[in-house]
Amino acid sequence: MKMEIRVRYAPSPTGYLHIGGARTAVFNYLFAKHHNGKFIVRIEDTDLERNIADGISSQLDNLRWLGLEIDETIDHEGKYGPYQQTKRLDIYRSHADKLIADKHAYHCFCTNEALDKMKAEQQKVGIFSFQYDGRCAKLSPAEVKKNLADKVSFAIRLKTPKNKIFTINDMVREEVSFNTKDIGDFVIIKSNGVATYNFAVVIDDYLMKITHVLRGEEHLSNTPKQLLIYDYFNWQAPRYGHLTLIISETGKKLSKRDGSLMQFIEQYRNQGYLSEALFNFISLLGWSSHQEREIYTKSELIKIFNSDYFSKAPSMFDVRKLLWMNNYYIKNLTQEQYLNLVVPFVKSEHDWESKDEQWWQELLLIYQKQLMYGAEINELISLFFENKPPLTKEAQDFLQTNPDASKKVLDDFKAKLATTDDWSLQEIENIIQQVKADTKITGKMLFMTIRIACSRQTHGPELAKTIKLLGKEQVLTRLTDLKL
Repeated sequence: MKMEIRVRYAPSPTGYLHIGGARTAVFNYLFAKHHNGKFIVRIEDTDLERNIADGISSQLDNLRWLGLEIDETIDHEGKYGPYQQTKRLDIYRSHADKLIADKHAYHCFCTNEALDKMKAEQQKVGIFSFQYDGRCAKLSPAEVKKNLADKVSFAIRLKTPKNKIFTINDMVREEVSFNTKDIGDFVIIKSNGVATYNFAVVIDDYLMKITHVLRGEEHLSNTPKQLLIYDYFNWQAPRYGHLTLIISETGKKLSKRDGSLMQFIEQYRNQGYLSEALFNFISLLGWSSHQEREIYTKSELIKIFNSDYFSKAPSMFDVRKLLWMNNYYIKNLTQEQYLNLVVPFVKSEHDWESKDEQWWQELLLIYQKQLMYGAEINELISLFFENKPPLTKEAQDFLQTNPDASKKVLDDFKAKLATTDDWSLQEIENIIQQVKADTKITGKMLFMTIRIACSRQTHGPELAKTIKLLGKEQVLTRLTDLKL
């Protein structure tokens, strides 16, 4: 019988869904669905002091917003739950006790002060990567029994053999080998009774029948510790794939502390980015279809997602590419979908009741082709709500290229507008054509001059529609105020 592919994304609720975490989740999701497998979300919440109140709900909400259907998680249980580590502490402890019984682990009664002294002594001789010296492994059974009876605080450490080699066939990096000589006896159950990451993740992955683990390359150093635990239990380890770094345009690894770049899914969501665009963009951060295209639907990605195409080089978070991609998806929204995207942003800054519904719709729709993200709409429509918008430098420079021609166009345009009682789109287009015929001025000098006079900008949506929406009084005021 063919093995069922089971993968997991296991966030810690110490923060919100980061781009790096979202990439890990998307890749695991696509890999699972490509193989008709299961995508599991397990909450690794054992870092009790750093967990935030809405960390779990935010992670799940944003994963689902991205379009990831979760097969098993805390609010959609399967048969391998609980899917939250703080509800599995007894499971970890029972497995740790088995390792103790099998002489693979032991109680460590060292105080923090003793450990600090040990670290300081190692640093004096140039050892800065701390390794426990194994002193508690040498305690006699009677000494251990007495300490336990006296309720002396303890952790549980795993015995680590020297110079044991583990080799994996990594899905990204191919063959990778690890030597246990640099690990030392590490803690698997802390003194507060909570399992450490490396121990809990192995127990969970095995009991939840996880077959493949795709995760960031920062976890590569954890792999030998986890493989040792698998080895002691005589369990089959999953197939690993360590995804390459995501770097900024400066070539540096994305840092959550870098405020110059939005790095959390919630931020993009709040700014009016589309989930389909983000899913598409994230799916290409470290993976390529080897096709000459960038736009893929989720179903297309599921069909073609192949682990043979993982990148071995860091992937760049290209903001301009994301904006281009989001604009592509916005342009392809239906009118109703587009208005549902932008109207809430407009209502947050403008009095919706000040204009009729038809005017608002006409205004917003003229920007659909150029809008990069939802929140940008208020910046784009600002020219319709400023009494005296300033000229951009580009506009000033253009008007100075031929001031006589500009004045000729604007004088004729203003005179014709002032005498018309018809403020329809067709009439405005007719007037522009009459100015063209009367002045013999055409092309950029005609159209950009009129655009600058009305909007104070050199570029924008369809000119006649812009003039119509501004209204006759506002346009005539701006024509009068413009001094050449």
